[in-house]
Amino acid sequence: MASTVLLGLSSPALAQSGAPEGSAAPAETIVVTGSRIARPDLQQASPIAVIGSQELKLSGKINVEAIINDLPQLIPSTTAASNNPGGGVSTADLRGLGSTRTLVLVNGRRYVSYDSNQVVDLNTIPASLIDQVQVVTGGRSAIYGSDAIAGVINFVMKQNFEGVEANANYRINQAGDGGTFNTNLLLGGNFADERGNATFYIDYTKRDGVLQAGRSYTKQAYTDDGDGGLAAGGSGSIPGTRFAIGGVQRKFESDGSYSAYTSSTDAYNYAPDNYLQVPQKRILLSTQTHYEVSDHLTVYAEGQFINNRVKNRLASTPFTGTVELDNDSSFLSTSSQVLLQGLDSDGDGYTTASIYRRMNEVGPRISSVDNTAYRTVIGAQGAIADHWNYDGYYSYARTKSVETQTGNVSRSRVEQALATTYDSDGNLVCSDTSNGCVPLNIFGAGNISDAAAAFIAIPAKNVSTITEQVANLSITNGNLFDLGAGPAGIAIGAEYRSEHGSYDPDYALSSGDVVGFNAGEGLSGGYNVKELFAEIDVPLLADMPLVHKLEFNGAYRFSRYSTAAKSVSTYSAGLVYAPIQDITLRGQYSRAVRAPTVADLYSGQSEDYPTANDPCENAAALTNANLTSSCVAAGVPSSLLGTSLNGGSTQIQSYSGGNSDLGVETSDTWTGGVILQPRLLPRLTMTVDYYQIKIADYISTPGTANLIAACYGTAANGWTPYDSSACSLLPRNANSYAIEGAQNLLANTGGLKTRGVDFEARYSVPLNFGILGAKTGKLDFRISGTRLIQYDLNPLAAIPELTQKCAGKFGIYCGNPYSKLRLSNRVTYSSGPLTLSLTHRHLSSVKDDDDTTQYSVEKIKAYNLFDLGAQIEVTKNFGWTIGMNNIFNKKPPILGDNQEQSNTYPSTYDVYGRAFFVNASVKF
Repeated sequence: MASTVLLGLSSPALAQSGAPEGSAAPAETIVVTGSRIARPDLQQASPIAVIGSQELKLSGKINVEAIINDLPQLIPSTTAASNNPGGGVSTADLRGLGSTRTLVLVNGRRYVSYDSNQVVDLNTIPASLIDQVQVVTGGRSAIYGSDAIAGVINFVMKQNFEGVEANANYRINQAGDGGTFNTNLLLGGNFADERGNATFYIDYTKRDGVLQAGRSYTKQAYTDDGDGGLAAGGSGSIPGTRFAIGGVQRKFESDGSYSAYTSSTDAYNYAPDNYLQVPQKRILLSTQTHYEVSDHLTVYAEGQFINNRVKNRLASTPFTGTVELDNDSSFLSTSSQVLLQGLDSDGDGYTTASIYRRMNEVGPRISSVDNTAYRTVIGAQGAIADHWNYDGYYSYARTKSVETQTGNVSRSRVEQALATTYDSDGNLVCSDTSNGCVPLNIFGAGNISDAAAAFIAIPAKNVSTITEQVANLSITNGNLFDLGAGPAGIAIGAEYRSEHGSYDPDYALSSGDVVGFNAGEGLSGGYNVKELFAEIDVPLLADMPLVHKLEFNGAYRFSRYSTAAKSVSTYSAGLVYAPIQDITLRGQYSRAVRAPTVADLYSGQSEDYPTANDPCENAAALTNANLTSSCVAAGVPSSLLGTSLNGGSTQIQSYSGGNSDLGVETSDTWTGGVILQPRLLPRLTMTVDYYQIKIADYISTPGTANLIAACYGTAANGWTPYDSSACSLLPRNANSYAIEGAQNLLANTGGLKTRGVDFEARYSVPLNFGILGAKTGKLDFRISGTRLIQYDLNPLAAIPELTQKCAGKFGIYCGNPYSKLRLSNRVTYSSGPLTLSLTHRHLSSVKDDDDTTQYSVEKIKAYNLFDLGAQIEVTKNFGWTIGMNNIFNKKPPILGDNQEQSNTYPSTYDVYGRAFFVNASVKF
């Protein structure tokens, strides 16, 4: 059994104590993530983590995102629990800087993206084929190019495999749902007197969906009750239709009559129909081969095919908008007819109203995504002469994603079906009978007929593609010269990369006629970049008094983009200094960049519903003169200030879109740390690393919540507007006066600064007793974590007062919780064929980031989870792994108005409860 490599980002990268069975013995020099130069040891100036294959198996987690999100340095991004927002993908987010700033590699090369955002879907990486995961933090653009601002995650796959290995995995929640099955087969063999190897891998995964109705704490949408507690809440778009005229909110009853609308009692509970875990089916094929023609030429190739199918499910469509209501419709009661006729300002028989109708009769909204990706790599490497080596390759990757949507309705058909009249026989009919129009009865819950539901329902479909091509040539020399402290190494090379993406929505989506899933315009565009790079590593001094080792490294990359980014330089420099063998100091400076993605540059406008609070609904709008003035100037009648303009909903309709004039964002990263490996305690290793990252020209939307703060001010500045021009980006509905259609477009809008400390301690204790026939055993202890000191995000560079200090915060500005202390601890006992492992994960408490609103839950307490795993090597060729995640059945923190989804932050906190897993592995 391969030895365990303990997880920890700030640890020095240490070689495994033995090569896994079936793989080739390690070479004398090793290329590690963060450098192209092969070195005889793995210590480098930047912190690096290594997660071994045994730890991956002991985690019991089948998808890669669930494994790496346990790292303290990652903020959970999109996961299996992400339904709205979601998209059916899983992504990695180092330091919480965003998934577009974390570069994901496979075998040191760029992998296949899932869409024009150029982000890798971790669902496309098979966990069972991974030999180890290497994580380097800090800007690495000088080595790998754009996107490596937060760092690099490199998945190293099993190489030179001989034999057959079959695995079957199953995981199920204690509640009896969410079953996830995975099976995979690995075949490999050497040929031509072991000068070549070919490996084939096939993997199948099926994950069952879980609805929010399946948990007591997620089946009801909660809202703040105004008295410090939580109450049943939901959406202001209700099955019976909420309607607003002149700012007065009313609702229709099932008999066509009306009554006053009260958000605290009438809001619609949308929660039960939403997925808590999105279902998935995935099949993955992978093959790789290499053949050593001579010392000067080894040819290699690899290819992947992935088909990943995922569904998202939301409650039925909330139709909102201003429409004309037939005020003598037979669907209405007499009292409703009288009301609407009295509000008919022009006497044409139709009354203008803003309606908020939940289209339950049409059914839930379901998005089915069929994602097909393939990738191929061909290359050659070998020796040139006198320690000079080369490696050149070409890769092609393409992803096509087809999304089919049901549950949408057509806005134009709703409006057509509401415009009714009477025929000669006195029957209510559509004024325009084209397309087989059927009158639509929205005047009460359950009143829409099957025929009318079929008329307004509209399926929608969009197709997106992303194609990437990379040609790379590097020349290295690991023994360029020697100053007496060891051989110096150098790497030089060139790279060409092109990206082209498209998003092709059907007419309903692109025209904006669809209501349900968010409408959006299409895109088609791309760019290319030509790059030259160089890297050097020089041992300066060694084996001298107070200088056991002193090494310098440096890197430079010049990039020429075909976009407005134009010419960009990135560079880095670092030192490794060990005064004595027991202590190593390391430090690194890096200038990194992120070029705008295809989506950043070319995407059209798309609809979104972010969480934000309208200050004109706050009580302060009645008492603060500044806020009162701003709200009235925006068109809100003074009589409606402090009322629920948006019907109790905390989501505001917004529009976002690309910008072809975007430039690159740049970052400066400083890291400095110490590694302690005392000879007096040879089994102890301790590391501490400080990091500081500053990003300028941050590519982002300003955020609807920040636009509102710019327009209206905040409680902290007495509701004095920071920039009144932002108010033009926040239009209001003419009847309800709620904010609708906020313009939240991409720009090089602000900046970000974060700093903190990574730390780890590892210690092993040999035991002179064992079990299951073994005479000895071993205990391994590991404590690793991150202390977040600062995380400041300035969404609008022109308004530094809006900088959000997110360390220790969560909410509408900061998003996912940024705990100041994140820990991942493990105790492992191994003896003979048995390995037992107990894992503890800790998140410190966080506070809400919105000072303008007093929420019922202003603080989330510290959160702790424990997992237990056991691996048993029954025979040399057969093994079991069993275990339990969340062994104490810890529930997530439950929130009201400041939640993300599912009444909590489901990617950060466990929403499923206790789960069990089992794995069986056969080798021959």
